[in-house]
Amino acid sequence: MVTPVKKILIRAPNWIGDAVMAIPTLSAIRTGFKEATITLLAKAAVLSLFEHHPTIDTLLAYESPGDHSGPIGILRLSRRLRKESFDLAILLPNSFESALIVALARIPKRVGYATDGRRWLLTDHAIKPNGHQQDVYLGLLRLLRQPAPPSQPYLIATADERQAARKWLAPFGVLPSDSCIGVQAGAAYGSAKRWDARRFAETVDALVAEQPAHVLLLGSANECGVAEEVRRHMRHPAIQLAGKTTLRQMVALISQCRFFLSNDSGPMHIASALGVPLAAIFGPTSPMVTSPGKRQGRVVSHPVECAPCTYRDCPIDHRCMTSVSVARVLEVANRELQTDLKTAVFFDRDGTLNEEVGYLDTVTCLTLTPNAAEAIRRLNQEGILVIIVTNQSGVARGFFTEGFVSQVHHRLAHLLAMEGAHIDGVYYCPHHPNQQCRCRKPATGMIEQAVRDYPIDYARSYVVGDRLTDTTLARQGAKGILVRTGYGNNALQEIVASSQNPHYVADDLSAAVTWILRDRETVLAKTDKTLEEIR
Repeated sequence: MVTPVKKILIRAPNWIGDAVMAIPTLSAIRTGFKEATITLLAKAAVLSLFEHHPTIDTLLAYESPGDHSGPIGILRLSRRLRKESFDLAILLPNSFESALIVALARIPKRVGYATDGRRWLLTDHAIKPNGHQQDVYLGLLRLLRQPAPPSQPYLIATADERQAARKWLAPFGVLPSDSCIGVQAGAAYGSAKRWDARRFAETVDALVAEQPAHVLLLGSANECGVAEEVRRHMRHPAIQLAGKTTLRQMVALISQCRFFLSNDSGPMHIASALGVPLAAIFGPTSPMVTSPGKRQGRVVSHPVECAPCTYRDCPIDHRCMTSVSVARVLEVANRELQTDLKTAVFFDRDGTLNEEVGYLDTVTCLTLTPNAAEAIRRLNQEGILVIIVTNQSGVARGFFTEGFVSQVHHRLAHLLAMEGAHIDGVYYCPHHPNQQCRCRKPATGMIEQAVRDYPIDYARSYVVGDRLTDTTLARQGAKGILVRTGYGNNALQEIVASSQNPHYVADDLSAAVTWILRDRETVLAKTDKTLEEIR
């Protein structure tokens, strides 16, 4: 009899970009081991990246430098891990040290690539393949006999973090409705990956001249100098934030950008995982290995005989980067900017995504409606934003707290993650029905906030719910779908009497998403035909 895996330790990569590219692997592990508790062991430089990520149950800091440095530190960490009684360790880094730690922790099943002389420390190993880093990480799943379903990295910037980012930018004159362009001109790996600061400045000046926006210069403390150099060469003003943010603050700030321009770097991958349109400049590294989201169309590079060399500093004339022109970067930037607005599906929560039980009193009462996870996963795969907008008057009535609402949404995200699906954003109204507010459906306050937070084209979006308030909300720009789950059948009688018919009535969420995808395909085909006629 095979012993079930109850506790899993995943050792995260040490670099931000690599950590983002590992997210599809984390998602697949979450899906493959639904009942297991998953702990992520990561260094401080990447640990906070996974806050709020539904694939992970627990974050554990690998304090090196710090308490876990050197032979004594390794023993200290190993003893700490041994107390947790993990059943399985999955090593994403290739280092000998990462394998030694889990071996000393006596974790019975240790999975990783046979690199750095550590084969004998692993119970399950394979030769490391070539290819995109995202696929390399996913390759470890074969050792676990687990499928690797296609998915893209995604990160979560919470509504509170987005609001904090807007407040932080307000003293610089940035209004909530203003556009921002993010720029990351540094590269932690080394100077060879850096495009010239003056060309960054020229490119961003050209973008801002066409479409006014605030420019945010981002990066680590070590990149303050190059960020300042870009600012000095710009004709338009720029906000210099390099070295002034935590990693979570940088994530929130990037989420506010309508476009991101960078070298091959960690922030480039963050922008991609947040769904921000971007252009990435590559020189000594290969897009075949580290392109953002595996989309090479976003990459700007110039083929030279010595690239990719992966050198940190160029020993000759840096021709791979000096050959990349401003005109070529602008070409890619403008193409990406033309597709910056996205379709979103706004979902009611109770009775639509999860079963209607009245007012929830414990998170364990929350269960998904039939086929909900599969339906959301289909939208994720199409790049359609999934956003919850829900009235929660139980807060004002004193039935539960806003903290409990957050716990419910965390539980909902966790249940979806176990099926390989995710939510991009959550908004709720905590007010009493008798209280005047702009957020309680069918008022549009939550939609308006979401449109400020995400690049959404509301006219090409959809609202799905089981009540008249949802279909009424949809009539203010988007298309509405009534699901017959929850209060849907009762709402249908009310809707017929009011003559406010939805665009479609679906038996469940799966049928609703099928209709949405067909309708979207029809709309896109008409748009393409119109554009072709204009040309």
